[in-house]
Amino acid sequence: MAYAEVQLKNGTPCFSISEKEEARNGVPQISAVVLTDVSVKPAVKVWSFLLPGAATIPVHAKSCLLYGVAPATAEVKPPKAPPLKTGRMYDVFLNGGPADPSDPTRGYVGKFCLITGISGERKILRIDSDSQAWIDEICPEHSLIR
Repeated sequence: MAYAEVQLKNGTPCFSISEKEEARNGVPQISAVVLTDVSVKPAVKVWSFLLPGAATIPVHAKSCLLYGVAPATAEVKPPKAPPLKTGRMYDVFLNGGPADPSDPTRGYVGKFCLITGISGERKILRIDSDSQAWIDEICPEHSLIR
């Protein structure tokens, strides 16, 4: 596994890979995206898409896959993505990997909390893989202060 990048694009989460990952392994080919709410146990799948057969799409560090938007040929569940909630931790998984078959990377994972900034705007709080929050799957307390 490698790490997925999460950012906001016009207020909506968008998923990609890091520039460092692209420089190291090239542009990955992705066949599916799965977003899960890990704040609840058991975790609940919120939204996903799966491309048919061996179809894939390239994901560059400078581009991203927008939450709720899927390629026309993809199987999407649910068809209309539900709104994400603040104060919840989400896990995103991009299924796929680099074109180089010798690279063992078979997916990209990232965790984030959706928070509300002081002026009311939505923000992404990325959760580092070496943090206690990543392990506990709970948004850090300071992120919940509005």
